Amino acid sequence: MKQDDLYQQRSHFYLSLPKMGRIILFLCVAAGLLTFVAGLLLGEQTRSWGSLLFNFMFFFSISLGGVAFGGMQDIVGASWGRPVKRLHESFGAFLPWSGAVLALFILAVRMNLLGAGRVYSWVADPHMLDHFHGKNLWLNIDFMMVRDLVSLALIILLAGWHLKLTTGRDIAFAEGRRDEAKRLGLEVATKLRYWSAPVLVVYALAFTMLCFDLTMSLAPTWFSTLWGGWSFAILMQSLMALILIMMFCTKNTPLGAFYRRQQFHDIGKLLFGFTVFFAYLTYAHVLTYWYGNVPEETSYFITRLQSPWLYFVIVIPFLVFLFPLFALIPKVSKWQASLTIPICGVVLLAQWLVYMLVVMPEVVPASEWSFPWIELGIFCGCLGAFLLSVFRFAEKVPMLSLADPLLGESLTQH
Repeated sequence: MKQDDLYQQRSHFYLSLPKMGRIILFLCVAAGLLTFVAGLLLGEQTRSWGSLLFNFMFFFSISLGGVAFGGMQDIVGASWGRPVKRLHESFGAFLPWSGAVLALFILAVRMNLLGAGRVYSWVADPHMLDHFHGKNLWLNIDFMMVRDLVSLALIILLAGWHLKLTTGRDIAFAEGRRDEAKRLGLEVATKLRYWSAPVLVVYALAFTMLCFDLTMSLAPTWFSTLWGGWSFAILMQSLMALILIMMFCTKNTPLGAFYRRQQFHDIGKLLFGFTVFFAYLTYAHVLTYWYGNVPEETSYFITRLQSPWLYFVIVIPFLVFLFPLFALIPKVSKWQASLTIPICGVVLLAQWLVYMLVVMPEVVPASEWSFPWIELGIFCGCLGAFLLSVFRFAEKVPMLSLADPLLGESLTQH
């Protein structure tokens, strides 16, 4: 498609949510809020805060991944993914909301608001780390609050800067300012190619800091130097699965005319690759702690080998590794909706269970955990808020990188 054709169709590249869909998503958000409040009122305070933590970390990581994946393509000047680049960048619209909730969670832990401080055993009992030199200095609630709030602020500000640059040129094009859009397109492409690398380094450090503090420190005597990379593997596998689902959901819109089998196949291959990468890092975790046999390290796994967490340990490897590994080998499974969507759905479910397995055993004793109504209710709220943010973004910004200099090259490739 030529630039003149894009210009004539520029008003067609926005996405709007039907009224009924908007109502359903608002009801999901309301259900999440009511579930959280009900959990607090029914004496499940620690469990409610833990559920809030892992659900928002799950969606926060996907939102960050959507923007970071765009930055990765900008660094190398990749043209293959330009038709879907705005689709996954739109996930970043949820970053300010999820970041705000995580910031409120951290403040609630600091003030022990409604039992939030009991989520972290080392906050509830500050003296438990007196004999762990180094950890007792690092795991200090005031120090943790400062570094994590700074990390959240850096991620949100840099992601906002990235989105402002990439969308500004396309908004100018959509409003009919073609010359300005062409100038901005070249300027932004050069700027992003130069600055995306240091921005990604900041993302990596800040995200690793948040993962160390918010999830790994739930078990304060246990640690993993692979935790940041392992969390990144969860992020990327979940991101690729969600991108494919969103591509199929928008295939019948004007955007779908720009999706070729190439894009579906390439995202599917990345999903396959990160499936293997996640399994590799998980195996590296287990193997290292197994032959190390240090009590404060093996206790982390022993806790999760008790019912009901044992069922998670058995099921998750099949859902997150073995099933997608073999299911994605045939080429058609990467671009056939009836095959790809179920595979991606299973991957997202499995990674949500992984986050639950990381957080909840440290928050709720195995004997007290029952049907996950709190976890599911808060998940519905997070999902509703995430999709509302994405569609609100899609109503204001063209969902195709109209002024991107590399878009034309992408559309001419086979």
